[in-house]
Formats: sequence, structure tokens, C-alpha cells
Amino acid sequence: MRKFPIFLVVDVSESMAGEPLTQLETGIRAVASDLLSDPYALETAWISVIGFAGRPRTLTPLTELVDFVPPHLPVGGGTGLGAALVQLMDEIDRNVTRSTSERKGDWKPLVFLMTDGVPTDDPRAAIARWKTGYAHRVALVAVSIGGGADERLLRQLTDDIIAFDDTTEDAFKRFIGWITNSVKSSTRSVTAGGGISLAKMDDGMAASGAAMPYAGVDDRYAVFVGKCGKTRAHYVVKYEKHMGRVGSRDPALAHFFETRAYLLNAVVPVQQDYFELSDSSAGPARINSTELIGQPTCPHCRARFSMAVCGCGGIHCVAGDGKATCPWCGKKGVYGSSDGSDGGFDIARGQG
Repeated sequence: MRKFPIFLVVDVSESMAGEPLTQLETGIRAVASDLLSDPYALETAWISVIGFAGRPRTLTPLTELVDFVPPHLPVGGGTGLGAALVQLMDEIDRNVTRSTSERKGDWKPLVFLMTDGVPTDDPRAAIARWKTGYAHRVALVAVSIGGGADERLLRQLTDDIIAFDDTTEDAFKRFIGWITNSVKSSTRSVTAGGGISLAKMDDGMAASGAAMPYAGVDDRYAVFVGKCGKTRAHYVVKYEKHMGRVGSRDPALAHFFETRAYLLNAVVPVQQDYFELSDSSAGPARINSTELIGQPTCPHCRARFSMAVCGCGGIHCVAGDGKATCPWCGKKGVYGSSDGSDGGFDIARGQG
């Protein structure tokens, strides 16, 4: 049986933590459910999901649509685009049958590469391999979520680049609908002897693209890994860079927002697979505590402060000022709040 292989390559880096990953996970379930009602897709479509952060992982190998079970999308540190491409190419080599003079192989694979940021690895070798052996026989659609991906780099992989505005009303719902319709129209097209056929994107879904070079750290976000002081369970705290001046009739408040660079975005619990997907090869970047606005509560025990920093560098939660034990090193210390007048202190941050 000839397969129509569909690969969803999803950025699960820290910058995607929280609502974006939750909506993508829900969206993949919606894609699978909707395609089951389409006779062309039901006959031909096979789906694989590859997640990538600092390291990639095949979350679902290429599976016939009727047997496809949408996976949970984990979170990891870093955005290893080069490693993700290698994982994708290896999966294509293993699972997609090429045509020979004696028989027809599978139809041309369709890949949706979804990312919201710049790579934190060096993807040049993977891109060279892609251009040589895959670009001519795989249809790759690169989706820049929020327009934050490096468009100049994505242009080396494909001419089909979608800058998707994730801030509009029902943004992810409409985006998932576009993927579903693109798969449906493509299954009809390839079985009729044509090529990949992408659906028309709704007006208002496009975002302005961004072009940022490889830098090792996604500077749009400041991300930190913490540990609950009671349960020892891990969590990720994500701050988003504040890119403009906040107007206010209070000059002191306006100055506060103008000079502090990052606003609290989300705090989410993570499992052990966070560390399995994270790239630990790069040295930790650092940020000063005075650049962070907002103090999240612990997602595990609801302690009021989850950005307490021990002398060992470990981030954890505390109920308030006073004595507490660091769950990273086991040492006891006295914790107190700081208003930044002392110049703050540096904290190791993730790659984003």
C-alpha cells in the first residue's frame, strides 16, 4: 500500500511552554479526528510527530491514520533545529519507501515544521544534507509561530514559509484548520496524480516575519528551571521580553516598566523528559534579577515565591521570607526579598 507520509515537526522548547504547547497538543488531536472523516485521508495518510528542543525525539513514528494516537508534547531546553532536521531525515530514510524502476514507492512526504524562535545549535551541516538529498523529494512547509523564527534560515530549507500570528482571536483553531484542509486537499491531489496542494490561509492569520541570527540563546525569553521545595518536582518559569515603553501617568511606574526587560509569561510543571530533551552542552547564559518583572507561585505546592535562588544557583519555591531548605543542594538558608536597589544578582537562564 502506498503511503502519503505526513510529518509534524514541533518546536517544544521552553519558549513554547504554557498555552502555545497546550493549544498545539489539542490541535494535533483535532487534525487526527477531522481527517478520520475524510475518505481520501483515511485511505492514504500516515502521520508522524517529532518534537524538538535542545534534542529531538520521535514522539509518534510514522503511523497509519486509523491507528494514530496523538502524543503528549513535552517541554525541553534549547531549540536544536539542526538536530531536528537530522531526526526528520533519518525517519524519512527508515520509513518512506522510494520509487524504483520496478515499483512505485510512497507519495512525496509533506512536512510541517513549526517553530517560534531561532536555533540554539548550529544547523549548517543538517541544512547542507537536506539540500543535497531531501529538498527535491520532500514538501516542507515552515511555520514561524508568531513570526519569531529566523526566516532567512528557513528560506534555505523551503520557499513555503508561513508566518503565523498566534495573538489573533481563535488563532490556533484557525491554524489547525488550515493544516487539516491542506492535508485533505493534498491527499486528493496526490492520488489524482498531482502534487502537494496547500489550503488558502485565512486573512488576518499572517504575522510579520523576523530574521535573527544564530546566537545560542533565544533572547526574546528568559527561562529558568526550578524545583518545588516540598515535592522536589520540577517546573519552568518563562519571562517574555518587553519590547516597548509602557505608557503611564505615573512617571515612576513608567520608568519601572521601561528599564526592566522581561515580564512574567508562564510557569509550568515539567517531567523528567525535560532534561532528556534539553541540550546541556552550551554554557549557561545569565541575567540580572532586576530585569525580571513578576514573581510566580509554585505550580506544585502553590508557595507564593517560586524564583528563590540558593547560593548553589538552584531556583526553588519558598512560602516567604525566612529560613528554607534548598531542594537542589539540601542546604538551609535565610531568604529575603529584594527591591533591586542593591543592584540585584545574576541568575543562570535557559536557552529558550
